[in-house]
Amino acid sequence: MTYLSSFFKDTFLLKKILFLFVGIILFRVIAAVPLPIADTATLANLLSDNALLGVFNLFSGGALSQFSIAMLGVIPYITVSIIIQLLTSVVPTLHSMYHEEGEIGRSKINQWTRMLAIPVSAINAIGILLYFKSQGIFPSLDVFNFIVSVVLIVAGSALVMWIGELITEFGIGNGISLLVFVSIVVNIPTVLNQLVINQLDALTYLLLLVIFFLFVMVSVWMNDADRPVPASYARFGVSQSVVDRRTDTYIPIKVNSVGVISIIFSLTIYSLLQFISRFFQTSDIALVSSMSEKIYNTIAIGWVSASLVFVLTVAFTYFYAPISFNTKKISESLQKQGAFIPSKRPGEETVAYFDTLLYRITLYASVFLAIIAASPYLLTDPGVNTLLITVGGTSLLIIVSVVFDIYKKIYTRISVI
Repeated sequence: MTYLSSFFKDTFLLKKILFLFVGIILFRVIAAVPLPIADTATLANLLSDNALLGVFNLFSGGALSQFSIAMLGVIPYITVSIIIQLLTSVVPTLHSMYHEEGEIGRSKINQWTRMLAIPVSAINAIGILLYFKSQGIFPSLDVFNFIVSVVLIVAGSALVMWIGELITEFGIGNGISLLVFVSIVVNIPTVLNQLVINQLDALTYLLLLVIFFLFVMVSVWMNDADRPVPASYARFGVSQSVVDRRTDTYIPIKVNSVGVISIIFSLTIYSLLQFISRFFQTSDIALVSSMSEKIYNTIAIGWVSASLVFVLTVAFTYFYAPISFNTKKISESLQKQGAFIPSKRPGEETVAYFDTLLYRITLYASVFLAIIAASPYLLTDPGVNTLLITVGGTSLLIIVSVVFDIYKKIYTRISVI
């Protein structure tokens, strides 16, 4: 009751929550503004058959199915953010800017991210419009309407990105993550309605309910699971030369340090492979057309799709884990603070210890994420498959992560009042 009263007495916190809701409402209003040039019935059929466009539609909150100006959502911004984050580990200039120049360096990188998201949005808009035109989505699309559509889609994406930045600055939590969270949540009623229309048997509904609660439980556990590493901090006396006492603590290493990025990578690669193989089926070259059809039909098989996504997710998890948890940087930070790992020498031996530990716990995370990503492809029923993709593991991980982040920020705020 004390926390509840503190919550309502904190006007600063209430203003932040109010701004958060205003930002979400503006996002949904923009997502409801359509471009009146598309055949929505044909578009709906195309989205149901294309996994890559289905992912776009999911993370845009259904804006793509309405052919809205916000159809790209925050996908261009997320794409550029991931690429720049990867580059910070291999480009020395970016690495020093991000890790050594502090907040000023990170602000510069964030500004570059926002700027680069605009041309990426334009490329995505042009690609989607050309693909839709080839699929007969547009009854008529001349050059003028094409250019205007690209400009409006880029403007819509920039506006959504701006709203996300404002929520981060004046609201609660990470604005971009919150908009992705909202995009997923608004799709759930549509998918559930489709599931009811499919009229599955009672046992299937019960099984889906059990799977859903299992996903929720495991997602909550994985979000907070960590491996505590013992560490000791030396305390010195007045002379600064004799160790007076030693303080023991621990360093928490998250089991799932990569979040859902590896799943996004693997699903993107799989969807692109599916998209390209389908595109080249119409080639005039018989060999290219035949091979494309064989590849498309092969990866459309349930166990083949699941195996491919499983392997890609494991590979990307091991690739990204050392980037998200820089063992060398952690070791250097411990040395600067006068801390050490018991029975491990500071420097290379500590780095090797962290590397081994990260390699082992990443095995659990990679298998968990791979199962989450691959399991929907083992189901042949489209309604069940869509439900698991939309409200299944990947989406639940995002939802749980955002909810916990907001909860912790609110709890921390009212705890100090």
